[in-house]
Amino acid sequence: MTSEPRRPGLLSLVERRPKLTLLMAVVVGLTATAIFQNLPRQGRKLASTPVVEAVLSDPGSPWAGAADPDVTIVVFTDYQCPVCKTTAPALQRLLAADKGVRVIFKDWPILGEASTIGARAALAADRQEKYLPLHIGLMDAPVKLDADQIRSIAVSAGLDAESLAADQTAHAAEIEAQLGRHATQAFSLGLRGTPSYLVGPYLIEGGLDDRGLAQAVRRAREAP
Repeated sequence: MTSEPRRPGLLSLVERRPKLTLLMAVVVGLTATAIFQNLPRQGRKLASTPVVEAVLSDPGSPWAGAADPDVTIVVFTDYQCPVCKTTAPALQRLLAADKGVRVIFKDWPILGEASTIGARAALAADRQEKYLPLHIGLMDAPVKLDADQIRSIAVSAGLDAESLAADQTAHAAEIEAQLGRHATQAFSLGLRGTPSYLVGPYLIEGGLDDRGLAQAVRRAREAP
C-alpha cells in the first residue's frame, strides 16, 4: 500500500522554515496582546442598589472635584499599592481637566500596617480639609510608610503636623469606623483588590491610565 504524497502547507513550512514560523508566531502573539491591551476596559454595569447608594452617599468619604458632577468616580485605593501609585497622577490630571467630574476616595488599606497608618493619617487630614494634598504626597512616596515619613510628607503638603497628630487621636474611633465602612463597601461590591473604580454605573478593577479614565468617563456620560 503506497502512502499519499504529503501536500505542501503549514506543516511543510514549519519543517522548512522553523525560525520564520517562530517569528510569525511571535508577531501574531505580540499583535494580539497589543490589541487586547488597547481595548477599552468596559467594566461591569451595576444597578442602583442599596450597596451602590451606600458607596456614593457615605458622608465620611473624602472627595474632590465638581460640587454638582455629571460623572462621579469612586476609587478604592491603598498607599502601598504600586499600581495605585502609578495611576494616581492620571486621576489628578482628570480632576484638573474635567470640571464635570467628582472623585470620591475610599481608603482601603489591605497591604499591611504601613497602608493602615497612611490611611488613618489621610482621613485625619480631612479634618483640616487637607485630604487631597496629603493623599497626593503619600501616593508619591517611593518607600514604605512610617510615622516619621508621614509627618514629613504632611508638612511638605502644607498641613500642621501637630494638628494632624491631635486629630488622629481625637477622631480615632471615627477614622476606624470610616475605614471599616470602606472595607465593607469594597467587599459588598465584590472587589478583589486595589485600585478599583466605580465610574458612573461601571465597576472597573485594575489601574486606569489617562486614556482608560477618559474612555470610562465618556462611557458613563453616554450611559442611559
